[in-house]
Amino acid sequence: MIRAARLAVPPADVPIIALGMALTAFFAFAASTVGSTLSLGLITGIAVFFGLIAAFITFPHVAVAGMIPLFVLLPTIKVLLFPAAGPLKDFVTVAAICAAAVIVIQRSGQGQPQRGDVWMATCVAVLATVYIVNVGGLEWDVAWAHGVRLALMPVALLLVGLTLGQPARTMHWAMVSLVATATVVALYGIAQQGLGMWRLYGYGYVFDYHLRTFHGHLRSFGTLDDPFAYAAFLLLGFAALILWFRFGVVSLGVGTVILTGLAFSYVRTALIVLLALLALWLARKSYTAMSIFLLGAATAIACVVLIVSSNTTESRTVRTGNSTFLTINGRTESWRIFLGSPDVWALGHGVGEVGTAAERATYTISQDPKDASEQRAVDSGYFAVIADVGIIGLIALLAILGRAIATANTYVRAGSRAAWLALAFVTVEMIDAVTRASFTGFPTAFLAMLLTGVALAAATDGGRAVPEPLRRAPA
Repeated sequence: MIRAARLAVPPADVPIIALGMALTAFFAFAASTVGSTLSLGLITGIAVFFGLIAAFITFPHVAVAGMIPLFVLLPTIKVLLFPAAGPLKDFVTVAAICAAAVIVIQRSGQGQPQRGDVWMATCVAVLATVYIVNVGGLEWDVAWAHGVRLALMPVALLLVGLTLGQPARTMHWAMVSLVATATVVALYGIAQQGLGMWRLYGYGYVFDYHLRTFHGHLRSFGTLDDPFAYAAFLLLGFAALILWFRFGVVSLGVGTVILTGLAFSYVRTALIVLLALLALWLARKSYTAMSIFLLGAATAIACVVLIVSSNTTESRTVRTGNSTFLTINGRTESWRIFLGSPDVWALGHGVGEVGTAAERATYTISQDPKDASEQRAVDSGYFAVIADVGIIGLIALLAILGRAIATANTYVRAGSRAAWLALAFVTVEMIDAVTRASFTGFPTAFLAMLLTGVALAAATDGGRAVPEPLRRAPA
């Protein structure tokens, strides 16, 4: 009697095999029914999508390092080359999320311990639930869909960073990519001062959207959409420079370039974040007293900036719905109008009723920057969350960030250099969100959350190795 050969298939590989069989059947059916009319672009897109998933699973260090320049250069690509390139960020982000899901299934099938944090994942699930259910608005339209996407993709990338394999290697590659990209972006921001507004306008940039001034001085914006996102990204790069790489001639030169580019943004809150980062650096060097002093100074300056900016008389037009605009003066007045009476603060006005999501729902793939220059979203990440999902959603978001800080602090005491980076990235994000809707901002929110997850994973995995000198980083 001939026995049939039995193939030993690991349980963890069953989902991948099943997916491959389903795709094979789909393409065979498509070829037999529509033949040559099937879009080659669609097939190519699907192939690239699964190629990205495979890259995040097999070569996470390369995939994460490549995401950083791609996301940072994408706004300029939209202006100078291809206006419809915006959805590329969603394409890559969804691929990263799918890769993390596959990794979780594989580890579960193999009986391996999961990387990540159960409490953080639970808080993310709570935040996702309140956004999806949308109790405050009870509407599930296009604006709601954009609100869910913009709010949940960054926190999903936080879990992706915690889940990916080879965390120590991924961390180092990501830091090299981050510092190198920040240097290039800063150099472009410095060059913009020499080019001037009118030449930049001739390239396709738009006044009051890309091109803004501060007391008559052009605010550099680098390859980003505005000076505030530019400043936040350079601060992420500066954090990586001072907390991950050794001090030397090259690092001093790179730091000078980044800080010079940052100065040309004329963003006042950047000084506050910079002081907080220097306080973290001093704390890592065991200069506790000076660290506390700088943190106190950063807090005091933050209060002054809030008071001054709250009394500003700058007129701004804001979108409060799919077809409603208000012209208001000052940050305090805008928050009051957005949030309304305290009796709606618990659940919010509803996802997509105000702010970025409401604006995003007014166009399909790409927006005319001339139209965008007449609109403003809620200019505080914290109040934007309250406007969407109320105090309940804000508590869930703060719980995610608090858990990240607590976990990083645990490994800081154990001597992990990666944990210091996690603290720095969360610090940049939380301070920047005081005066800007940065929890949903692209690319800073996406990259800050992803890199925080990678840093926490590296710290958990014992990533204490001293990184290679900065001179080995690509120019």
